[in-house]
Amino acid sequence: MHRTYAIAALTLLLIAGIVGQQAVSMRFYTYLGPGAGFFPAILAGLLALLSVSLLYQALFRPDTLPRVAFTGDPRAYARIATVLLALLAIAVFIEDLGFRPMMALFFFVMFAVLGRHRLLLSATLAITLTFAYHFFFKSLLNVPLPSGAFGL
Repeated sequence: MHRTYAIAALTLLLIAGIVGQQAVSMRFYTYLGPGAGFFPAILAGLLALLSVSLLYQALFRPDTLPRVAFTGDPRAYARIATVLLALLAIAVFIEDLGFRPMMALFFFVMFAVLGRHRLLLSATLAITLTFAYHFFFKSLLNVPLPSGAFGL
């Protein structure tokens, strides 16, 4: 038995259950066509099916799965923690600070820490991407973005 694959399959099955439960609480179909719960329900069903398949394979046919070896590289764990903390910071502070400052900070951290670029290049890429995304979502797609306390 591949315990890693079994744990991954059970975790994905739990996620599929949560998404499926939320999708059932929304309308599946409306008079205009698919409702808000249509695609989440289908995707949750597919994820559940694939999770059960992976669990079966991990329990009864482990020889068909590739070997998984986790190494205890501290730098890898630090990069994972950086991404998770940056995503958490966006979720917590984007309403207060606004889309542009938070995305610029997020991109800067991602490029500087994960991409290992020079600071000037990281800052240039972060600002360029932030304004490009802001233009795309705000102007082209008319998606309302949080402006924050500074109006940015």
